[in-house]
Amino acid sequence: MKLSIIVCVFNEVKTIKEILLKIDEVNLPFSYSKEVIIVDNNSTDGTKEYLKELKSIKNYKIFLQKKNYGKGNSVIKGIDAATGDLIVFQDADLEYDPQNYIKLINYLKKNQLDAVFGSRIKNTEDFFYYKINRFAVIYLTKLINYLFKGSFSDAATNHKLIKTDTLRKLNIKSKGFESDFEITLKLLKYKYKCDEVPIKYFPRKHEAGKKIKFQDGIKSLILIVYFYLKFLLKIE
Repeated sequence: MKLSIIVCVFNEVKTIKEILLKIDEVNLPFSYSKEVIIVDNNSTDGTKEYLKELKSIKNYKIFLQKKNYGKGNSVIKGIDAATGDLIVFQDADLEYDPQNYIKLINYLKKNQLDAVFGSRIKNTEDFFYYKINRFAVIYLTKLINYLFKGSFSDAATNHKLIKTDTLRKLNIKSKGFESDFEITLKLLKYKYKCDEVPIKYFPRKHEAGKKIKFQDGIKSLILIVYFYLKFLLKIE
């Protein structure tokens, strides 16, 4: 059995080495092996050069994009390249601890799920630096739950563990940060077995490199309404 870890990267030269080390250090349950897939979105801070050097010394699948096509595009590229039984997403910063994989895999296997999310909201500690971020996550998740009959608390979490065959059937199209919401609503729409567990989360501020912005929330809202109307009107 194999876990494919899709690492989306853009200008993370200060953290990329440490996050890859943390991934390597995780001892996965059920004798899972690891496949690390790194997709760089044309970084300009030295990250791309570091990854070029890494290609010759590490057994990672590394893709260097010629321009910044968006995080969602990196996710799609990673899904296409994955050969594991399960896929998990990992940002290249240090907000999400790779040790979460153990909890996610154990929960998915125990409950025979198609997908399990690591929820930041279910954690009793509130580590959101920006109230607008927390507001967007909570209320966009509530909207998805209402429209698609779900019970998620954190649709935007990066730590989503999903069966590879399930994820490919979703046929994700979004090229930006809104891809997180597309994955969630499609899992609900097609009635896959999903749940979530609380995880630790260590947010960073914009000056430390956090990239998601207000307009990404607007794009996500538009995407949710678009897919609801599309499914309602049965448009393929």
